[in-house]
Amino acid sequence: MTLITYLMRVHFADGVLEEALRSEMERHGKRRPLIISSKNQLDGPNAERLFSSFPIRTRPETFVDTPAQATEAAALDIAQHYADKNCDHLIALGSTAVIDLAKAARLAISFDEPLAALSREEGGSTRIDASLPGLFAVPDISGFASAVSDYSRVRLKSGDQILLFSKFLRPSVTICDPTLALGTAPAVCASAVSGIIGRGVDAYLSRNYNPPADGLALDGVSRITSHLARIVEDDSLATRRETMAGALNSALSLQKGLCVIHAICQAIASVPETPIDVNAVARLIMPGLVDFYGDATNGKTEALKRHMRIDRKTPLADGLAEMMQGFPLPDRLSDMGLTGGDLTTAAQRAARDRAITTGPRPIGQRDIEEILAAVH
Repeated sequence: MTLITYLMRVHFADGVLEEALRSEMERHGKRRPLIISSKNQLDGPNAERLFSSFPIRTRPETFVDTPAQATEAAALDIAQHYADKNCDHLIALGSTAVIDLAKAARLAISFDEPLAALSREEGGSTRIDASLPGLFAVPDISGFASAVSDYSRVRLKSGDQILLFSKFLRPSVTICDPTLALGTAPAVCASAVSGIIGRGVDAYLSRNYNPPADGLALDGVSRITSHLARIVEDDSLATRRETMAGALNSALSLQKGLCVIHAICQAIASVPETPIDVNAVARLIMPGLVDFYGDATNGKTEALKRHMRIDRKTPLADGLAEMMQGFPLPDRLSDMGLTGGDLTTAAQRAARDRAITTGPRPIGQRDIEEILAAVH
């Protein structure tokens, strides 16, 4: 028997930030938040809205020294700041990396041991419980992959990357306000859209069984592709609302479990010292991955094509490649500074990831290398 659960508190409406944040702080009885965000996020008008929404007698602290990828070092810095300032919960405002970092910080606050001991690889997931400090997630257009999920990818001080996984890592509440996405740069929006499509397509094709998640995946990609002609450049509220709705549903579809595209993209991101945009990677490898699946999808590609408005005579792989052509993102993996050796290492790591087993067809290291080489 499969247990299907959707246990997230999510506020979603235009301009909901102030009302939702105030009510949730009152509901949880919190007055000493530690806000985790990037410096540019806390310098603009959205920050003014954030700070004006707190209940009276709230004394917020901030941490803005956030790296481009969640790291153990930054999580430990946050834990120290949290203790020094006697904070009582966390608020993460921004991208997936920021929210991933906040999740790792919750563990660093609650446990004295290294994060590696709490990783899924080391069996640490069973020791994570409800004693973690609260986390309010306020995602920007690129933050949904972490804002409604129960995992976090973190780079250790050693340089290795681990997966932290537990239902207790889910944010206590997620606040989705499309007005916060206004002013998003085209490249950032293109990256977010690539991630939404990649997650939605691969989650839907996953052999894991979760009918509600399949519906969410289809709705997510449908919302994005129906507006794709203008979604990157059009900064209207209506377009940003649909983008965030698609992002939310695509991320919720991962209740089926992490999928193959996640395993490969995160493996690639774990290799170089400099941060890699995993969504830009997903854009390049998704067509090749779908082509590799071939007939093993049991006809599910036809439903995807209908929802994504791809002509039924066009292979899904070709339709995906054409759909995302011209995005203001790198057109080759080599454009991201990745070498052939990097791709071999990434393929080795991806092949060891548990998520690699969720696809409709078994995939191994050599298969992954071929898919990566085709877009290198």
